[in-house]
Amino acid sequence: MNTVLLSNLFSLPRIVYAMAEDGLFFSVFSRVNPVTKVPVIAILVFGSLMAILALIFDLEALVQFLSIGTLLAYTFVAASIIVLRFQPDKSSGSSGGGGIKTDASSTPSLNQSGQQVDPSAAVNETQTFAQDGGEMKEYESFSDKLQLVERQKAVKERRAPGLLKARWEPYLGRILGDCEPGEVVAFSVLALMVSGVSLCAVLVFGNNQLNLPVWSFTLLLVIFSLVFLLSLALIWVHEQQPNHKTFQVS
Repeated sequence: MNTVLLSNLFSLPRIVYAMAEDGLFFSVFSRVNPVTKVPVIAILVFGSLMAILALIFDLEALVQFLSIGTLLAYTFVAASIIVLRFQPDKSSGSSGGGGIKTDASSTPSLNQSGQQVDPSAAVNETQTFAQDGGEMKEYESFSDKLQLVERQKAVKERRAPGLLKARWEPYLGRILGDCEPGEVVAFSVLALMVSGVSLCAVLVFGNNQLNLPVWSFTLLLVIFSLVFLLSLALIWVHEQQPNHKTFQVS
């Protein structure tokens, strides 16, 4: 109990201070003592609150609250990471000033005969060369061209993050095609959490505390299990972020 109180006295006031600095909490908790450089008001308020809780509640109840709070914290962090992985990249579509950006590579150029040449076509022509062993190889045979077409097809089939994968579009496009990118994944993560908690509650308290009959117990297990598996499947059929961050969990 002393260890938990001391650790919370150090961590919780500073978390509250950061939230108050960002405007997410009362601004009075962002005041720092000019001498000690610590958030004194946050320490006094939340230290007194923790002392009152430790005085009133039973030790076993406090331990259970601590375990539940830690579990909820890690659960929300894991769920937020899953949701963020299926969100579209907002920085790629932003343009400064709302104007139309012109690039030198996008302007047509003139060839030797005086005709205009689209640089994108030139880029596509240069893509017909592949590096094999450090050397440039031109796709002349039919098998090489077929490999090039398959490679370009695979690149085109990869869709934006948060949308359905190309292979599942004919099957689920009518149902989930009109949703915003990442919206289905967010609801699926919420259903995954609710169904997981409900399934555990039925398994733990179904026979003893709730005294459910066998058919009701079995029906609840089947329903929550199906919702859990369906949520996982809906998350899997959507595209993730293709770019790899500096640190991420695989």
